[in-house]
Amino acid sequence: MDKNLKIVYLDRVTAGPINLKERFSKYGEYIEYEDTEVGEIDERIEDVDVVITTRIRLGKKQFEKAKKLKLILITATGFNHIDVKSANEFGIKVANVSGYSTNSVAQLAITFLLNELTPVNKYFEEVKNGKWIDIDVPDYQKYPIDDVEGKILGIVGFGNIGKKVAQMAEALGMEVMVAKSAGKDYKKVEEDGILRHDLDEVLEKCDVLTLHVPLTDSTRNLIDLEKMKKMKRSARILNLARGPVINQDDLYFALKNKIIKSAAIDVTSVEPIEKNSKLFELDNIVITPHIAWKSEKSMITLMNDVEKNLKLFLEGKLEGLK
Repeated sequence: MDKNLKIVYLDRVTAGPINLKERFSKYGEYIEYEDTEVGEIDERIEDVDVVITTRIRLGKKQFEKAKKLKLILITATGFNHIDVKSANEFGIKVANVSGYSTNSVAQLAITFLLNELTPVNKYFEEVKNGKWIDIDVPDYQKYPIDDVEGKILGIVGFGNIGKKVAQMAEALGMEVMVAKSAGKDYKKVEEDGILRHDLDEVLEKCDVLTLHVPLTDSTRNLIDLEKMKKMKRSARILNLARGPVINQDDLYFALKNKIIKSAAIDVTSVEPIEKNSKLFELDNIVITPHIAWKSEKSMITLMNDVEKNLKLFLEGKLEGLK
C-alpha cells in the first residue's frame, strides 16, 4: 500500500464529528481544512495526490495547476460541482459514493410530507405563544390537518431514493405516480412493475410532488412557473434533490401568489441560502440546510465507501466517473 500520498480534505466541515485523521493517515500525509474559499483552492491542491471534497468546485483551471493530482474523492452522490470531463483529460480519476444515504433522504422526505399535512411546527409556535387551550376553530382552519391516506404522491426521480419514498408512502395509504425520466422511451409498465406517467399528468393529479433527480442539463429548472401552474392550488412541493431543479424565483412567485399551497425544501439554488432570500418572507415554506443525507448511519457508511474508493484506486481497480 502506497503510504506516500498527500491527501487533502477541502471542506471537512461537511463530514460531521467522525474522526478522519486516523482513517486517512494510513495512506500518507493527511491534511484537512474546515472549509476552502475559491481563492484558496489552487494553493491547497497544487502539490497533493488526492483531494477529498463534498461541494468544492473543481475544473480545468484548478487541474492545470495541480500537477500531482491523481484522484478526487467526492463525499457525496452528486458530482455536478466537478468537471469530470476535464479531470479525465488530465488523467485524474473521480469517484463518488451512491446509495449510502437512501434511507436518510427518504426519511426526511416523509418527514416533510407528514409535516406539510399535519403542520407540527405551526402548532408548536401557537403553543409557545400560550394558545394550548385557546386555539379556536379559525386557528385550526389556518393550519388545517389533512389525512395522508388517499393522497396522490408524484415522484420525479425513481432511483433508490425515489423507490424508498414510494414504499414508505404506500405504507401510509398514498397512491404513487411516477414521472417518466426526460429523454427516455418507456413501455407501458417497466420491469419494476411501476407505470410511468408524463410529467404534466403527474403535476396535474398529485397532491404532493417530491423531487429526487440529479442535477443535469435536462433537470435544471425542471419545475418552473409554467409547470407549477399545472398543479392543484392545494398541491405541495418537496425538493430533496438539488436546488436548481426548481426555478427558485418561480417558486417564490408561486408560493406568494398561492399558485401552489406550500413547499418544503432541503436544497436551494445557492448554498448556503442568501441571508436576504425572498423565501424568508413567506410563511408557506420550510427550509432545512441540506441535511437529508446526514444521518449518523449514513455518514459512517459514506466514509467507509470513500475509503473503499481510495483502496480501489491504489489497487488499480477504480473505474471512476466518465
